Amino acid sequence: MTPNQILSAIGSEMQLQLMRYMQDEQRPAYKAIINTLAPQRRLRPTFIYEKSKDKQATWLLDQLRLRTNEGVTEQIFQIWLIKGKVDMLTAFLDGVGITHDGKGEITDLPAEIAEDKAETAVAALLAAHPAKHVAVYLSLFQTQRPGGWPGLTKAIEARPELQLA
Repeated sequence: MTPNQILSAIGSEMQLQLMRYMQDEQRPAYKAIINTLAPQRRLRPTFIYEKSKDKQATWLLDQLRLRTNEGVTEQIFQIWLIKGKVDMLTAFLDGVGITHDGKGEITDLPAEIAEDKAETAVAALLAAHPAKHVAVYLSLFQTQRPGGWPGLTKAIEARPELQLA
């Protein structure tokens, strides 16, 4: 799935949670995104900032759904995951045996993720985190390698709560 497809699949409630996180917790990144996207629509960023937070979020989500802004959508997901969901990332990486910096950043991706390790790691994530959050992370993780990892794909497909449609 592309980042835009993931954004559409998570539903309006989680989309607004994501926007609230960016507005409240990642203000500099949020402003940088508005400063990038507003001129593309021939708008001054100030015009967007003058709107209520809800209207800003609605405008931004409309922009993120555009195919041309797929990279920005992916960045927002990455910020949310790397800054706001470190415990989820590190738990998964530890569970499948991928070396990381302790904050969820990886230097080398493995060629293979064993099916049993993937299943155990996915089960642990679901026990500790909302299924939709886990589904977003795993979907984005799978995009790091063309075709993803077969072992992880099987673990995801075996759980209906991880299906983003």
